[in-house]
Order: sequence, then C-alpha cells, then structure tokens
Amino acid sequence: KLIRLKIRMSCQRVWDEMNNQERELRKEGFQLKEIWRKTMDLHAANERERTKLENEAHFDFLPGEECIILNIGGEKFETSVNILIKDRWSVLAALCKTTPPISKQPDGSFFIDRDWWIFRHIMQFLRNQTLPQDRDLLLELYDEAHFYRLHSLSAAIQR
Repeated sequence: KLIRLKIRMSCQRVWDEMNNQERELRKEGFQLKEIWRKTMDLHAANERERTKLENEAHFDFLPGEECIILNIGGEKFETSVNILIKDRWSVLAALCKTTPPISKQPDGSFFIDRDWWIFRHIMQFLRNQTLPQDRDLLLELYDEAHFYRLHSLSAAIQR
C-alpha cells in the first residue's frame, strides 16, 4: 500500500506539473496571437501609408515605350521604361526619370558595376514575374533586389 501511495503521489505531481505547463503554454499562445495581430495591424497600416504615398508621389518618367540601355557589369541589357518602372521607387525606375540620378555613358547606356549574371534574373522577374528555382541563386537575387531597391522582387523571394 505504501508503494501504491508513493506512485499515486508521484503521478499526481507529474500530472499537476503537466497541467501547469499546459496553462503556461496557453498563456504564451494567447500572447503570441496578440503580438501577431498587432504586427499584422502595423503591416496593414504601413501598406496603406505606402499606397497613399505612392499615389501622391509625382514621378517624371520618360514615355513608357522609350528604350533604356543598361550596362550591368559590362553586359548590355535593352528594355523599355515600362519594364523598369514596375517598382516605381527602385534604382532602375530612377534611371527612367526625365532627370536621372546618374549620367549616361557616351554610348547612351547607364553603367552599373554589378553582376550581370544575376541581373538577367531581375529582368526576367520584371518582365514576367518568374523566379529561378535554385535556392542559392535566390539568395544572391535577394541581395541584388535590396541593392536595386526592388521591393516587389524582395517580397516575391520571401514568399
């Protein structure tokens, strides 16, 4: 009888401890849900503010069909203003303004000393919203997206 009583008491302590841990986990779960809700509310407010700012911003872009030549790391890419301004706050969109932030080279191209091999994937994304499947390449592409301030590309890679 004494052994049964000890076993019962031991089991009761374990049971009580499990109940306490379960209560703590529920409390933490509630706190995490609340933090998540607040984070999502802030995210939504930021998106609304960004949309408002973008709608109020005045961009002096060249005509959409005009050709832009980019010299990325020695490789030339020809595209239209319409493609480069898809992310209006990007470095690439800035090159399409009537007064771009950098001067054109004598051959009429904009020179940017970056990896052209990665840049071709940026152009692919801007043209048709597709991403490569290779994880290492996506990591490099993510870094380049930050350099060019391509919010849409960064967001697509994060998904």
